[in-house]
Amino acid sequence: MLKGNKGDWSELYVFAKLLSEGKLFQSDLNLNRNDNNYYEVVKAYREEENSLLEFERNEIINLYSIENGNKILVSEFSLDNFKDLSEKIYTGIINGSGKSFEIPSISVFIDNLRIQKLTAKVTSKSDIKLRIYDHRLAKEADLGFSIKSLLGEDSTLFNTGVGNNFIYQIKSNKKISIPEFNESTYKPIGKISKLTYRLNQLISEYSASIEFKEIQSSQLWRNLKMVDGDLPEIIAFCLLYRWIYRTAELSDLANLLEDKDPLNFYNGEKSEQKLYAYKLKKFLAECAMGMTSETPWHGVYDATGGVIICKQDGDIVCFHIYDFNLFREYLLNNTKFEQPSTGEDENNPGSPRVTKGTKKYYYGWLYEEAEELLFKINLQVRFN
Repeated sequence: MLKGNKGDWSELYVFAKLLSEGKLFQSDLNLNRNDNNYYEVVKAYREEENSLLEFERNEIINLYSIENGNKILVSEFSLDNFKDLSEKIYTGIINGSGKSFEIPSISVFIDNLRIQKLTAKVTSKSDIKLRIYDHRLAKEADLGFSIKSLLGEDSTLFNTGVGNNFIYQIKSNKKISIPEFNESTYKPIGKISKLTYRLNQLISEYSASIEFKEIQSSQLWRNLKMVDGDLPEIIAFCLLYRWIYRTAELSDLANLLEDKDPLNFYNGEKSEQKLYAYKLKKFLAECAMGMTSETPWHGVYDATGGVIICKQDGDIVCFHIYDFNLFREYLLNNTKFEQPSTGEDENNPGSPRVTKGTKKYYYGWLYEEAEELLFKINLQVRFN
């Protein structure tokens, strides 16, 4: 029996619902479907262990298995079969508990569909492959789409990892005792985060400058440079501002960057170009299209159709590649920086906690390396 988390099940839900309804609607900036702008779903494909499955939609749905170049009709299903399947998956997702769960009510039908796994291959950047009829071009095309699910917890746009730590050099004319600083700032005064408290203490009490040095992962640095040469520095300032000014939303941080102009793009002049916001939008869009931290990113989209959003109410909308400007704007206005586990030892502040269980990313305290005072901030982006 198949088992997965809410995001995994969402991929199968999108697959079943699109085949049952036969239409993929374009989204506006607020995730409302545009009833006058949609793509007809002609076929859906699933790559299983030993064959490619093709689901052809007409008055019924024909299931074909393609093996060694031979296309064989396996079964026929009614549209109501897929409507019932999508409804049961949606109910199962809403009622599902735990990190991974089963939906027993659909197991027999899933076997009949020859589906053996919930998600696309890890090596594929598209979560679903469709043949759609595009009214604007008056032709059919096979396209891959990335799926972002808003069912359950907020979906992650850019996953974290130990290599996602941005490293800052701390410079101060005042002597800073690292053990004393980490211990005295471990429990902040008032309702602020430990990272905010520590960074503000460095600035206010030690008149320290905080300068971006490098990214822990050289691969992540190269991926960001691939998207835009200024991105490592822009995101470094973004992360710093996130904690100093206590705002996690990317749209707010983009405005802060525009106002402060830390890279001196505008040289003290007024500009309407919004270079920081534009470059951040590029970063977010590349994340949505498949860029990760540790896999070399070549800027080639596998999800060539665009992105499908599975909303909390079960509705499904998309941002097609044609409407990429709209999609970028949506991402900037609907994402935030997340705070992964720092992994600090409560009994020994400034040291990593060596325990099993929760993943830890070892950042957020002052440390010394090669006679330099350093501080790490971790990067993770999640939908609001």
